Amino acid sequence: MKKIQSTIENAEAILVFAGAGMSADSNLTTYQDKEGFFTEYPLYKELKKSYVSMMSYNGVLDDPHFAWGYFAHQYGLYRDAVPHEGYSALLKLCQSKDDYFVVTTNVDGLFIKAGFPTQNVHEVHGSIHTLQCSVPCSKNTWHTKGLDVDIDYATMRALDSLPACPKCGHVARPNICMYGDTDESYIWEKSQKNADNFRAWRSDNKSKKLVIFEIGVGAEGLKRHMKQYEKEFFDVTLIRVNPVLHQENGIVHLAQGVKEAFVNLGKIATENN
Repeated sequence: MKKIQSTIENAEAILVFAGAGMSADSNLTTYQDKEGFFTEYPLYKELKKSYVSMMSYNGVLDDPHFAWGYFAHQYGLYRDAVPHEGYSALLKLCQSKDDYFVVTTNVDGLFIKAGFPTQNVHEVHGSIHTLQCSVPCSKNTWHTKGLDVDIDYATMRALDSLPACPKCGHVARPNICMYGDTDESYIWEKSQKNADNFRAWRSDNKSKKLVIFEIGVGAEGLKRHMKQYEKEFFDVTLIRVNPVLHQENGIVHLAQGVKEAFVNLGKIATENN
């Protein structure tokens, strides 16, 4: 831990890549396997509905009330979730450097809720806190604030009227890149601004001494992108924060949970100061 702390102290900038494991200590399920998903939603096992099928663009169009039974429950979980202490410890660590940026596949919005500036966070897959038209009739998105959808938990179907597009009246959907989405069905323009911010950030910081945190990343796609971006920097150390130990050449592994890891790093930094 001391060696990792020394590496972080000498860094000039921090780049964070975060996956579902980042939110695990805030009691949000990662759904690493089918059984984890079925534990949370036993009815879906009976109905032979997987996480992929529930996060499907076609599912919204085929049966919007059933799709919104899932979306509304997830929205309630994410809306009420409290960022664990690891978020604030990581933010303080980032703020102690010249610059920092966060890239995450999470759609729960916890980085923003924890105080990370919006312009420093690229939510690659969008956010459940934003809606769009399911058609879509335009490139507009809007916030889910005040969203209240009743659910019949015996059938996991949404009751009453569903959230609708204010322009055309068609059913709305979360502005999340779902399975089966295309550039035409998913309104990606909202996240494009921060994608551009990230591109500019990489250019501005390529010559700095950099630490990349890979935090709770299970998605191979995000890992590949991280490896690609790593090559753009002159002096970089990659630190993987994950309680499951996966030794890999060129990566410093911190085999702890996210909350524990960053709270401990914060304590060491305080002691050294």
